[in-house]
Amino acid sequence: MRVFVGPQEVAGIAAGLVAGLRAIGVAADLHCAYPHPFAYTDQPGRGDERPAWPLRLWSWAGAQRRSLPRGPRKAGALALQSLFGWWVLAWALSRYDAFVFLYGQSITNTALEGLLLRAAGKRVVAVFVGSDARPPYIDGGLCPADRPFDAEAAIRAAQRQRRRVARVERYASVCVNAMATGHFHTRPFVNWFALGIPRAPAPCPPAPEAGVVRVLHSPSHPLLKGTERIRAAVQRLRQRGVPLELVTIEGRPNAEVLQALRDCHLVLDQLYSDTPMAAFAAEAASLGRPVIVGSCSAHQARMQVGALPLPPTVYINPDDLEPVLESLVADAGRRRELGAQGARFIAEHCAPALVAQRLMRLLQADIPAEWWCEPRAVTHLPGCGLSDERARAHVRAVIAHGGVAALQLSDKPELERAFKVYAEGGAA
Repeated sequence: MRVFVGPQEVAGIAAGLVAGLRAIGVAADLHCAYPHPFAYTDQPGRGDERPAWPLRLWSWAGAQRRSLPRGPRKAGALALQSLFGWWVLAWALSRYDAFVFLYGQSITNTALEGLLLRAAGKRVVAVFVGSDARPPYIDGGLCPADRPFDAEAAIRAAQRQRRRVARVERYASVCVNAMATGHFHTRPFVNWFALGIPRAPAPCPPAPEAGVVRVLHSPSHPLLKGTERIRAAVQRLRQRGVPLELVTIEGRPNAEVLQALRDCHLVLDQLYSDTPMAAFAAEAASLGRPVIVGSCSAHQARMQVGALPLPPTVYINPDDLEPVLESLVADAGRRRELGAQGARFIAEHCAPALVAQRLMRLLQADIPAEWWCEPRAVTHLPGCGLSDERARAHVRAVIAHGGVAALQLSDKPELERAFKVYAEGGAA
């Protein structure tokens, strides 16, 4: 079997899948429509050193599309990339037996592509990773807290999101998603934690000796990650004499982030997550660094993971950040214990070869019953990248503008009612 992985890199996941497949003897290549700004694909497991001409032209047009300002030239780059995409698809259909697509994307992002993949008998695994499936009204990336909330725009975005998920479901042999972002599915999907984030175990360097505990925060988007609130909490602790410093690294290549992880004692991932271990937390755990993850749904961690192993992060409500951070700064033994637990979890569950073995079960239609999630079992309400208050306000505004049907959840009446109660101040 030859496996195509792409067309987009997300936090090193695509490169990790390719590295894992190659480690177990499966021919696999990573082909991206755009170069990634953080250079994840410079890691082992990237595609061919000299890609075929269709791939080079496709990626070149994608880079132009990303870099150009809005206008005729950008539109031209989009048209070129779309044209080259069909060439890439024809090339890939003749070369690959199976396809792994990330972020709700495919090579051409068309229904016709799905029909061609099915007609050619190709096995397709579609891996959703968050904002490509999450309802926009609870997504701080799509409806950020620093802008006035436009309920009508959010409703249109939710309609598009639902249509996207439906399109992917039609062509994919199997979809992978998290219970916290599976709201719009109509067919069973594989739990994201059954596949896992591929992350190579690394030698765990001891935390540097220092009288001041160095806390690392590396936000891809400071507003979504609660960076301002994190800085304020650290400042209050410092004013009380707690010996810690906050190191923030933003928009830098992955190699620099890895070095910063080696140089820190403790990692503070984000405050408004909807998963106990996203990619950066897994990266920190692979180096034996304890990780704090804030979430308005931290009390539902077991529901999110199901019967699968629970990642050993410090998964907390955002309101508990200050006391939890203070206690970890004061307890070096606890930090070492948490770091060791995280490193073991990565080695035992997230090593690329192990993730690739599970991916092969999806590609070969050998999927254990306990990996499956039913869409009607989705009960997640709080947002990601949003405070609880802001998420409730968004849902309330959507219902006020378009009625409860505007949530695009009429096929799941229990979840629809739960969101209505949530908007009115009920329990999450």
